[in-house]
Amino acid sequence: MASDVGICNSALAKIGLTDFITSLTESNKRAIACNQQYTKLRDDLLRGHEWNFAIKRQKLARESAAPVSGFDFQYVLPADWLRTVAVHDNDAGQGAAAYRIEAGKILTNTAAVWIRYVRQVTDANQMPPDFREALAYRLAVELAVPIAQSNTLKQQLAEDFKAQLRRAKSSDSIEDFPVSFPEGSWVTERF
Repeated sequence: MASDVGICNSALAKIGLTDFITSLTESNKRAIACNQQYTKLRDDLLRGHEWNFAIKRQKLARESAAPVSGFDFQYVLPADWLRTVAVHDNDAGQGAAAYRIEAGKILTNTAAVWIRYVRQVTDANQMPPDFREALAYRLAVELAVPIAQSNTLKQQLAEDFKAQLRRAKSSDSIEDFPVSFPEGSWVTERF
């Protein structure tokens, strides 16, 4: 069973430690460093790609107050929102709605909004193994200097992280059905 502590211990192992932690709230240097870095690095890694396991669709509730100017309606972003992928004006996910994100809200002229977004995944069991491994490498990069005092190790771990991230993204993209784009005028004229 995967856990935040397990990912942190994997990162500590990558920098050469064998003295692992049992909780992120321990009062030792390793746990404190992991606790300071884990959440922000996890969310940064999630935000950096449209991970299939982190994508969520939701209809947003419109606020009663309209924006001050420029748009007719505003919607509060979901609490687990990290990055917007698409905003639609229908539940079929077809029509793209023009929007702007300001102060945690989506501003638009559309009376109903469906959003497709990257969500914050806090349960490590919902993350695929290759994503967890990439996260462990990313954490190890940040822990290499404060815990292992090694810039050389940090550089090597950064290369290992890049390779693992490519692998995780590749696995993630293979799980998707290919998106078909409508034929443009060039294709229709040619045939």
